[in-house]
Amino acid sequence: MGTKHLSTSRRPRTPPLEPPRAAKARGDAGLVVGLSVPTKPLMSIIERHVKMSAAAKAALEQDLAHTLQHAAVQVSAVPRGGENVDTEQDDVLSTEQAARLLGVSRPFVVKLIDSGAIEMHQRVGNQRRVLKSAALRWRANERARQAKALKRLADDLDGEVFDRA
Repeated sequence: MGTKHLSTSRRPRTPPLEPPRAAKARGDAGLVVGLSVPTKPLMSIIERHVKMSAAAKAALEQDLAHTLQHAAVQVSAVPRGGENVDTEQDDVLSTEQAARLLGVSRPFVVKLIDSGAIEMHQRVGNQRRVLKSAALRWRANERARQAKALKRLADDLDGEVFDRA
């Protein structure tokens, strides 16, 4: 990849992004999250690809800091499989809380998470966290599987009992 040279000529500045408070005052719906991003790592990436004068480097770093200061991150969750999940009400549970909710042991919940039967939401150190909706989804699937197995067993028993008669 070739290197590009930046000049320090003044270019028209783009208007700053709207701060989250202004969006809230307008009544915009949605969750706004503040974000803190250091400019040094970004500058080092840019410097690997672009050769700049000291003045251009300082101007770019200032522009990055200004732009990132007013950045807003829009967070939204896309439900899986067409489910209608209210993410604001979807609690994050520890494995102990999930075990109590499901009526199983904590080590069993850990095995379910590690096997992928229950989707892990996040890991905090060595602790696993799951969404309440993921635990309830597993419970619904498990109950459906159990009901299907019981029906198959009942059909087999009916066949044995009534075939002998």
